Amino acid sequence: MQGKFSDYLLVSDMDATLLDDNHTISEENRQAIDYFIKNGGRFTVATGRMVEAVRAYMPNLHINAPAVLHNGAKIYDYEKDCAVFERFIEENRKQAIKRVYDDFPQIGLEVYSDEIVYVYRECEETKRFLTRSYDVIYSLPDEIWQRPWIKVLLIGERELLDKYEPIYRTEYDNGYAVRSGDKYLDVVANGVSKGKGMLDMAKKIGIEQNKIIAAGDKMNDISMLEAAGISYAVENAEESVKKIADNLAPSNNGSAIAYIINRLEKIVKTQN
Repeated sequence: MQGKFSDYLLVSDMDATLLDDNHTISEENRQAIDYFIKNGGRFTVATGRMVEAVRAYMPNLHINAPAVLHNGAKIYDYEKDCAVFERFIEENRKQAIKRVYDDFPQIGLEVYSDEIVYVYRECEETKRFLTRSYDVIYSLPDEIWQRPWIKVLLIGERELLDKYEPIYRTEYDNGYAVRSGDKYLDVVANGVSKGKGMLDMAKKIGIEQNKIIAAGDKMNDISMLEAAGISYAVENAEESVKKIADNLAPSNNGSAIAYIINRLEKIVKTQN
């Protein structure tokens, strides 16, 4: 569909960017996204979440471009209901997770394989699944070690992860890992990121890099903010994220995505 936003792709992080503190999408954001799409824009999300954790929002969230999931390890087309790209953690890195299990008893561990969550070690945060409908198994059966893993989460309170993250990176695994929140360190395949996933997806759907708008708040959003033609950090973003963003938007509780679409509309008007 041709329209004022036809050449643009808007990519938003979900948690603490698109979603408010109650993990809901504001009516203002929802209406703005629908308006953006109706006028030719392409909208999607880039998130650390899994397929079903995004699909759960579909009744109130319309996306018309493939989503970047698992921090770039998977690109998923919800319109066709299939993955268009996925890259798995290198086999030799799995042993680092076994060593973490043995050496860091305070750290929670989750393994993601075939869109099922295997809770390798429970902690307070792994209880979040009790209220959700995802496929969760509270063990890591032997056969799962032979299957491809798309992501592993190391989980703990911020102070705990701040302590163990540098040890993990220097003594256990020098492969790619990124903080997706205060309590989460995401281990994914080397060479993937939200930024790379976003650019690869944009190329597939014919959007030029300078017409990509990205919004986020955490360290795992930096790669896509750096890659976007126009980038926004929300008001509640970490300081390191604000420093690299082109623009600031209201907080996730202030309908940031609606604000960004409104600003883009003004930019487009001045260009016509």
